[in-house]
Amino acid sequence: MLNAKALTELLSHHRDDRLCKRWYLMTPNGTLLAYSQPTDINDLRRQAAIAAITWQEHQHPAPDGHLADSFQGEIREDGEPQQPLHVLSVESEASNVLLRQIQPQLLLVLEGGVPPRRAGFGRRVTAESADGTQQQWPHHQGDNASLRSNATATATATNGGGGGGSSSAVAASVLKLHRGRLDALADAIISDFQQTGFQMPAEGSTTMTF
Repeated sequence: MLNAKALTELLSHHRDDRLCKRWYLMTPNGTLLAYSQPTDINDLRRQAAIAAITWQEHQHPAPDGHLADSFQGEIREDGEPQQPLHVLSVESEASNVLLRQIQPQLLLVLEGGVPPRRAGFGRRVTAESADGTQQQWPHHQGDNASLRSNATATATATNGGGGGGSSSAVAASVLKLHRGRLDALADAIISDFQQTGFQMPAEGSTTMTF
């Protein structure tokens, strides 16, 4: 049983107005389970939907650019099986959004504030496996190609997005801070779930208390 009230209090305790602006727990399909308060619920639902789509795009893209029906482990360019997606970081001009898998059906999301970016800052997406390996996906064509890390990285490099060395260093430093906060809270939630024996069931069969 998921205690939404306790999780809401925990997430709210770890939010602030600058570095960690919003936290939420959701399923990979975008169903919200708990979130920090106060928040604009309409904006949160919109952002959660975008986060879910981005996660799904990187979780198991099929060779034709559509989502695969099931994920058995993608094959990297070097022929080795690619590990399942564990952490996704999306750097944009206005924020950093980081998603970490807590359980197969549960994601912790942090929307972090960033200092003013240099004009022309290119959106960057980084996908990682549980062992910290940065994942690589084949290039895709289509309307949603910009969501994928390889396509985004290519566009950034081509357009000179991200600015000079100093701005890149600041961006990396802020992202590192966000990642540290994300990992710390994720570990705390995982530890609590292990103690209580909670396991997120398949979507649509969750029991929650408030």
